[in-house]
Amino acid sequence: MVMRLSGTDALSLHTQSSKMPAHTVTLVIIDASDQLSHQRLHQLVAASLPRLARFRSRLVTKPLGVGQPVWAEIDDYDPSPQIHRVTLHDPGGRREFADLIADLSAGRQDGLSRLWEAWSISGLAGGRWALAVKMSPALNDGAAGIASVWPRLLTTGPHADPTDNLPSEPSFGSAPSVGELVTDVMTEIIENHVAGMWLVAETVSGVLQTVSGRLRRMRAGAPTDPVASSMSGPVPHTVFNAPLTKRRAVALASIPLADVKTVSDAFGGSITNVVLAACTLSLRAWLQRHDKVPGDPLLMRMPFELPATDPPRAGRALSMGRLRIPVHLADPVQVLANLHTATERLNALRSGRNENDFPTVDLAAMASLTPPTLARLGMRLYTRSGLRRQLKPICHGSVSHIAGEPVQAYCAGAKVVGMYSVAPLAEDSGLSIGLTSRGDDLDVSVCACPDNVPAIDDIATGIMRSVDVLVAAAQESPRGQGRSVVTEMTSHPANRSRGQPH
Repeated sequence: MVMRLSGTDALSLHTQSSKMPAHTVTLVIIDASDQLSHQRLHQLVAASLPRLARFRSRLVTKPLGVGQPVWAEIDDYDPSPQIHRVTLHDPGGRREFADLIADLSAGRQDGLSRLWEAWSISGLAGGRWALAVKMSPALNDGAAGIASVWPRLLTTGPHADPTDNLPSEPSFGSAPSVGELVTDVMTEIIENHVAGMWLVAETVSGVLQTVSGRLRRMRAGAPTDPVASSMSGPVPHTVFNAPLTKRRAVALASIPLADVKTVSDAFGGSITNVVLAACTLSLRAWLQRHDKVPGDPLLMRMPFELPATDPPRAGRALSMGRLRIPVHLADPVQVLANLHTATERLNALRSGRNENDFPTVDLAAMASLTPPTLARLGMRLYTRSGLRRQLKPICHGSVSHIAGEPVQAYCAGAKVVGMYSVAPLAEDSGLSIGLTSRGDDLDVSVCACPDNVPAIDDIATGIMRSVDVLVAAAQESPRGQGRSVVTEMTSHPANRSRGQPH
């Protein structure tokens, strides 16, 4: 039986372009060590990553491009042509390193057979090294692709062998014959037809349930619409929605997790909410300096853990959601309260859709129904027709929070001092912020198109400064002696509309 590429990963793969590459770059910065060399890091990558089935396989297209491509293991696979070496220009500081990663993030990754590349990087300040892995969207595995790479490269002890961490994944099998591909095309057509009918039925059922719920509330004398809150309203147009160019810029920063926990302990709410609040305050400051602060929240895509834990755990399943971040608010505590509201709503949606909510569209199901040729054609028409300029923004960017192990990590026997993920940009969504928990630190990456979003270093360093602002607010208003997210939430309009006490 053949293994197809998932619908969401296929859609990202087929709609990418030279101005909108869809690959992700993962980074590990390693402390100086006499044990490190390009050869040793290359041997580590070659022995570890191909133990993941997707990393030793290729994609086989179907006849006439009908249907999603299928996976096939490469016979006698040799990863060495995909592993490279590079040395940073002097002085090898954070800026030179970020510029190199920006170059890796730009440009489309060609071909369906070479889905990943890796670089060992020397010349970092202080004798440090780095390892970068560039992954095609075909390797995303939904939203958990990045989290599957690090356990293959890192260990929790300096003398451990990463190949002992996890067993090698089972093979997808050899390339299917033409007959098998034709059979799978017919099977996929039938499955898509049935899935399409179910999708329509679920959408109609959702509409009927929403209308029924509203009629019941009208008869009971309850309000038909929730009270407007600062987390609702139109999606504003900003520089983050400007057309992308081929250039990319990257900025990196790190935050002590102890500071984040200090804010969480003082005000309540999760660690993720505190980090999102720091991102919100930083983006507000950046907009004040470089553009203008909109009157409504920005809308960001964000993968969420299923089920949610605090702090997030490594290796948990993820689901994509959309989150409003209130850049129009200046008060840090109010920002925390609003984000708490938003994440609680997402938790409610993940546990089961409320009948009062509007029906949602299953985007993953729709993606699986979109043939590759139609996806490519649709993206070309959208970008060339000027239609994007006539539509309201869908999203401003993405924020991802990936949990590493809560202990010191090692790579090739040397201490890991940085872990970053640089996510791709999308049309009309020109900002990505990556957050990675690493032992006692939280590493932050920011990626944007510099022709639209200048000085993104201000955003990265602004997140660090915003954590300091939140820590200062926590010291002035410890829990039980002043405002907290919990007390702010009690009187929040969004909660009053759901009948919570106030």
